[in-house]
Amino acid sequence: MSQPKLSSKSHCLNCGSPLNGPYCSKCGQHDVDYSGSFFHIIEDALEGALHFDGKFFKSARYIFTRPGFLTTEFVAGRRVRYMHPVRLYIFASFLFFAFSVLASHGLKSDSAKMANPSTVANGATLPKSKEVGSTGFMPKVNVNLAPPVDHATRSWLDDPLRITVDPNDKVSQRDLADEICHLLPAMLILCLPFLALVLKLVYIKTGKPYLEHIIFAIHIQALAFLSFILIKAGGSLASIVSKDFESMVGLILLLGMFLLIYRAFRVVYQQGRVKTVFKFALVLVGYGLILVFAFVALGNSSSYLVSRGS
Repeated sequence: MSQPKLSSKSHCLNCGSPLNGPYCSKCGQHDVDYSGSFFHIIEDALEGALHFDGKFFKSARYIFTRPGFLTTEFVAGRRVRYMHPVRLYIFASFLFFAFSVLASHGLKSDSAKMANPSTVANGATLPKSKEVGSTGFMPKVNVNLAPPVDHATRSWLDDPLRITVDPNDKVSQRDLADEICHLLPAMLILCLPFLALVLKLVYIKTGKPYLEHIIFAIHIQALAFLSFILIKAGGSLASIVSKDFESMVGLILLLGMFLLIYRAFRVVYQQGRVKTVFKFALVLVGYGLILVFAFVALGNSSSYLVSRGS
């Protein structure tokens, strides 16, 4: 991109501080002259967006290729080259839930096509359910030509955010699932301090401050979000072969995620393999219990909100 024309002002137009370069040393505003060309406005906006995306992709790459590296860099004070942990978490969370919603809608669309008696694979139409009647003592019989949906063949990767309620109450089922999806991101954010507390207790002898455990917890959760996107995407591609192959690929990718988290523990806390495996297991158990209580509270809160709105 070409260098935008500076405004040649001696003081920042935003805060009034003296300017010693293209950026204000106090508020950070770019000293650009927008009055000359509308192109400079577009160029400056694109530069900010591409800079943001570049930091995200760079940070995401390090999450998978060098687990634990971002946490150690942040603690060491080398932060400007990478996306801020909180921004990384929010962006990874957004991608995860957006992907989950899209995958869920795709699954529902496929199920609707299977349940539609007038649609088959070759584009032909079958007659709808016919009501066969008779006189005398023969009762009416409903004949449904739609192929049944076999839920037993569904993979464990199908719709991971699926909520099970009374299948006969479609309205409540939809409302409850929507409410849970709305509250789930907030619940996971509220669980982060508890994960950091578990890390603090398990690694109490390291003397690391609580804030460092918070940063590590944020990076681990971001890793989990991005990993689940890859797990679901890989499973969807593998489902072309078969459901069993989809489950196998998903399981391999899930084990890969745990291996990356284990490696991050090694890098951040600098302890041996045996100690790391033991403490990693303790953290998984502790955080697992926290998530169980959190999901119970989430379900009860969602049910309460749905019942109030009905």
